[in-house]
Amino acid sequence: MIDSAPAVGAAIQQLAQVLGYFEARPGQVAMAQAVAQALDSGTDLLVEAGTGTGKTLAYLLPILVSHKRALLSTATRHLQTQLIQSDIPLALRAVGVERTVAVLKGRSNYLCLHRAGLLWTAGAQTPLQRAELQAIQDALRLSEDGDRASVRGIDEQSPIWPEVTSTADNCLGTSCPSYDDCYVVLARRRAMAADLVVVNHALLLADYAVRERWQMAGLLPSVDAVVLDEAHALADVATGFFGCTLSERRLLSVCKDARSLVNTVVSSALARDLGEGVEQLADASGWLAAALRAVPHQTLVLGAVRERLQATAEPLERALGQVQDLASHPDLGDEADWQKLGETLYALRTDLHRLLFEAIGEEPEQLVCWVEQRARDVALLGRPLDVGPILRRTLLAESAVRIFTSATLTSQGRFDHVRERLGLSADVTALTLPGGFDYQKQALLYVPADVPEPFAEGRDAAVARHIEQLAVAAGGGTFALFSSHRALRDALERLRPLLPMTCLGQGEQSKEQLLDRFVKEQPAVLFATMGFWQGVDLPEDTLRVVILDKIPFPPPDDPLLVARARRIEQDGGSAFAQLSIPTATIALRQGFGRLVRSRRHWGIVTVLDPRLCSKSYGRGMRESLPPAPLVRDFAAVRSFLLDRMS
Repeated sequence: MIDSAPAVGAAIQQLAQVLGYFEARPGQVAMAQAVAQALDSGTDLLVEAGTGTGKTLAYLLPILVSHKRALLSTATRHLQTQLIQSDIPLALRAVGVERTVAVLKGRSNYLCLHRAGLLWTAGAQTPLQRAELQAIQDALRLSEDGDRASVRGIDEQSPIWPEVTSTADNCLGTSCPSYDDCYVVLARRRAMAADLVVVNHALLLADYAVRERWQMAGLLPSVDAVVLDEAHALADVATGFFGCTLSERRLLSVCKDARSLVNTVVSSALARDLGEGVEQLADASGWLAAALRAVPHQTLVLGAVRERLQATAEPLERALGQVQDLASHPDLGDEADWQKLGETLYALRTDLHRLLFEAIGEEPEQLVCWVEQRARDVALLGRPLDVGPILRRTLLAESAVRIFTSATLTSQGRFDHVRERLGLSADVTALTLPGGFDYQKQALLYVPADVPEPFAEGRDAAVARHIEQLAVAAGGGTFALFSSHRALRDALERLRPLLPMTCLGQGEQSKEQLLDRFVKEQPAVLFATMGFWQGVDLPEDTLRVVILDKIPFPPPDDPLLVARARRIEQDGGSAFAQLSIPTATIALRQGFGRLVRSRRHWGIVTVLDPRLCSKSYGRGMRESLPPAPLVRDFAAVRSFLLDRMS
């Protein structure tokens, strides 16, 4: 076995010379040595490295020393940017080697030259669209990589984005007239040639999901090592990508594209048949959408509901097959648009069969299906009950070494929950390393003694009162995070007229715009849902208080959670202990990770839920959190704030 430890130790020492102020941390050294050993022995590694460990350098240095080709996968764009702009250049300087580096994002992150050109030629229909189109054209003239993040002034929820980016359903591939200059193609070429490739979990798992259907269709290069940073989010992302979704919007988009193609057909007889087929497809799509709208939101597709939807979907299945056959008619030759339409119709039929006509979630890999009512859309969703078996035959079947790491992988000191979700064996090497911060001095955990339990009378008013009290005492610098959009809206409506500071609400602007305003317009309070804090890294003193309206248990009516809980109970286990508590504990720990990012950061994590102290499970949750002092009285909070802010 090769011993890389001495070379890794020398690289860590070299960091001090490169930076001048660098001081190796014990946890960082221990993690780097463990990663080096895993790379040398060819074995997987699971590492929980507390915030402040310096985990990115702890895995980058051994990889560079080993000269192995590696894929670095993250959950957030922020960490991708940090790796590319800061950590990888620094590690390369410390090791003294030259390696090629590429970043690769999902298709929807890149502007599509062909589709943007078609929309520009068609012209804008409204003043807003005219301004958005101009912003996109300006970005295309200046951008080297076509990243849609380079476009300024367009809301991330704008309907123009699907029109100027591509999907697997509408990309023309090698037949596209803009193929040679395609930003996605260029990014993939760079990735195929690079020594280090930075991706996100969504792209990594989308690649495996594609290969599940078409074995030779993978987009990512073969590597010696895969680092799964922010691995706590991996199973949830995998659940989405190994499932499928059939929405009214998706069906209507395909019908729209098909109608446009029919108008280009020369043969009048074939055009007539295609036109009739597309209209039948549109009618059948509308019938299924109407049937779905009659089903309450998040209803599991079982029993009589399933039978009704199957009957309604049969005309759609026939129409999809009919148009698919016509799209391959010899008179259409090898036209790329028709070939693509045929592939898209095949994908739709496959998803329809998986969702309604195949076996339902009795086995781990089979889909749990439900109806989801969305704004201006309705969809049929299917997700695997358990992604562990799927990951075992995809990600875990690769010959590469895998390093799973995050600041939050354990619940009550154990890796059981994450091991099971990721399909890892019980004997995989696992390591827990403490963070590098003094939580006794840098943070407080505040659980007010006088706040009512969730669902108690007067609860909403009490939550608003505590948020107001904390935001005023902290002089802004506050995130108020909620378990539901309803609770968010209620608190924002109550407090916006009362708070003498900027009040920002999730959904009112893009995430990046809200965070920019939060930093620049202090004093400020940002109201958002729990998931908003993922990937947030703010300057010191900007964020001083993180408020959670309650313990972040997963929603009890979530269809996938209901199905998983049922299976656990049928096997004689406790869904609350095995599913809800670990999920909530990891989410709670993420709050501290967002608040205390360096030795200069400080603040208060507030949980407006007395169950964290009054219930027996609350003690186990608190013991899993960083060792910040627990306080129940606001006087202690005020004293902490006055001391730090002075």
